[in-house]
Order: sequence, then structure tokens, then C-alpha cells
Amino acid sequence: MTNTVLYGNGLNRLSNNAVSWNDLLDELKGSNGFDNGRLPYTMVYERIFMGKHKANEKDKFDELDLKIKIASSLAEQESNEIFELLAGMDFENYLTTNYDYAFEKAIGVLPEILSTEDIYSLRRKRRYKIGNDVKQLWNIHGEIDNPKSIMLGLDHYCGSLSKIDSYVKGTYKHSVDGKPIQVAPMKDKLRDQEFCHASWVDLFFSSDVHIIGFGMDYSETDLWWLLNKRARFAAENLVKNEIYFYSHYLDDEKKGLLESFGVNIVLAEICSGDYKSMYRATIEKMLPPSVSVRAA
Repeated sequence: MTNTVLYGNGLNRLSNNAVSWNDLLDELKGSNGFDNGRLPYTMVYERIFMGKHKANEKDKFDELDLKIKIASSLAEQESNEIFELLAGMDFENYLTTNYDYAFEKAIGVLPEILSTEDIYSLRRKRRYKIGNDVKQLWNIHGEIDNPKSIMLGLDHYCGSLSKIDSYVKGTYKHSVDGKPIQVAPMKDKLRDQEFCHASWVDLFFSSDVHIIGFGMDYSETDLWWLLNKRARFAAENLVKNEIYFYSHYLDDEKKGLLESFGVNIVLAEICSGDYKSMYRATIEKMLPPSVSVRAA
């Protein structure tokens, strides 16, 4: 079984110029600030958008302006030694909910752009050739080079989820070099153990997935839905891969839910707020016992 890494914004926080989600949303609010309270980020974004839309009804406020601001704020996101460690692993596929290219900067190789998608990101990936090795970065929630693809609001999440559902059912269609392509249903792929890997969705069923630096907030409806669908297929004895979730802390509710979905929880200790050492130790746990993480 091959391995895949899914990483989130937790890794970016180790960089010198890290931008937090709260700071980013506060920037988007502008002078119309409000308390987020317990609102998930998807709803905070929708409130920001609707507020700006109502304030600019005569001029027809363009949502793309918000996404361009997000892209601009993240354009200078630096890399760090944890990204360098991940890039040095013997993995081919890396998934991220981040919109930036901090991982790409750690690789130091210009990518081959392999997606023709404008708004959604089922097939969005960048390929890097490093000697005889190939690595692929899938920006599953969009990327800053294409601001329209940045996924943050409820409307975009639901649209993306409908695409994922279609892909899993086998009704998703796309074209390659002008030729129409239709994928097989995921159940057929699982029974035959043959995956086309037209989308990152396949990797959740065809490889062992290691989730790091990602809080699995309940607003991440696309990933929760996918984990649930995989668990339902597992109940039919169709699933052969494993999902690992690495964290230094999980409340009992989320831990129980993830475990009910067949996710393996791997807890890592953190001492004196040293997240860098915690992530290094976490990466060690992803590797075979005979392999160690090199010094950064």
C-alpha cells in the first residue's frame, strides 16, 4: 500500500510570516467587524460576503475581490524545515487544504500544472520532477494562482461536495485533450482494486493517508463526508487502506467520531509549546522502523 500525506495550516504556523485564519477573516471584514463566536469559518466567510454584497448592491459586489485579497495575503507564505522533512519523504502524493505553495518552496523545483479546472479542485495538482522521482501536490481547496478556486464559504464547499459525491458514484465527467472521460464508481474500483487517480479522492481509498497539522474542524464538510463514505464502504468489507490522524490533542467527541469512521488516532506529546519537535516526532511515526528522519 502506498502512502499519502494530507497536511493543513498547522504546518504554516511554524513559518516566520504565518497568517492565521482569524487574522485573514478579520482583514476581509474590514470596517464591518463582528465577533465570530462559535460560527464555523464557512459561515463567517458567508456573513462577510453577504455584508459586502448588501453594502454594494448598486455596484454588484464581485466575490472574486475577496478571494484575490486572500491570495494576496498568502502569496508570500514562507516554507519551513517541517515542509522540508515532508518533501524529503519517499511519498509521491501530498494533499493540502492550504492555498499557498510553502511545500513547493521546500522542494525548490518548478511545477508542471496538470489541472484545467477553474473553480473546483477534484483534479487540481502540480507535479514536480526531482531526478528520477516524481511528487504531486494536490491543492484540494484551491490555490492562490487561481483565486476563483479558493474554497472558504459554504456555497463553494457544498458545490465541491456535490462534485465529490458524483465522482464516488461514477457519474462525474471531465475531458482530457478534448476527449470526454467518465470515471468508474468507487465501489467498482474497490472491488477490482483498480484506481484511475483522476482525482485526489481516489487516494482516500487506494493509499494509506497520513493527516498532519490539520484540526479536522467540523466545517470541513467535504472531508468528513468522504471519511464517512469510506467507513460505510468498509462496513461492506470493501476497504483495504488505512487513515491515520496525528494530533497532540483531541477532545473525546471528535476522537470518538473519527474512530467510528475507522480512522487511526496517533497522539504525539508536546513539551513547552515546542511544535517543531512534535511534528518531527510525528513524521518519524509515519516512516518504517528502519528509516529515520534526517536532520534539517
